[in-house]
Amino acid sequence: MRHLTVYGDSIAAGYGAPPGQGFVPRLASLAAQKNHNPALPYFNFGQSGMTTFALQSAFHHNDAWIGGLHRATTICVLIGGDDIIDDLPILLSRNKQAIEKALVASVIAYRAMLLDIRRQTKAPLAVGTIYNPYPGTALAETAISTYNEIVVIPAAQATGASIAPIHSAFAGNQAGLIDGYSTGIAGQPGRNGVAFPIHPNTRGHQVIAETFASVIP
Repeated sequence: MRHLTVYGDSIAAGYGAPPGQGFVPRLASLAAQKNHNPALPYFNFGQSGMTTFALQSAFHHNDAWIGGLHRATTICVLIGGDDIIDDLPILLSRNKQAIEKALVASVIAYRAMLLDIRRQTKAPLAVGTIYNPYPGTALAETAISTYNEIVVIPAAQATGASIAPIHSAFAGNQAGLIDGYSTGIAGQPGRNGVAFPIHPNTRGHQVIAETFASVIP
């Protein structure tokens, strides 16, 4: 039986959307429709705070997460946001040597993570670029675009993974796609009690699902 397997962080876990309405079940529904099937079972390994480094480790030490690869006929990965958050002080420091060192570590980890997937399965693989929740902060756009251009896209190309252009899908549309969006300026609280408006709202999750659906079989 066909299975969709998704790995990622809090976005894959569905944060910002009501229970059961995150992008993973939506993607499974779209993929089923695309292939004229009534339903597509899925495994969602989205976990809040998950980094590329932690995901790579899970592919060596967590039997459940490894099993998700073996049972998948399609795999999607959306990860890197927490890597950027962890490295943000460095990425914004304008210290060229420190930035290059942090990015090299991310390049190695992201590519190694995709290679680990490829060693386990030949199933179609797609990765999503990281969107910018703070379009009102120029340095945020620089940091996120740099991560996509240096880490995500080359790793995908090197391993034959399809690229879901989520960054582009959100660009200019954040006000309607981010849960609690207010000013789009980093550090300012969001609306409706959202302290950190970084996660997609229901519509944002739908856009992510549609973007992945456009690049998978």
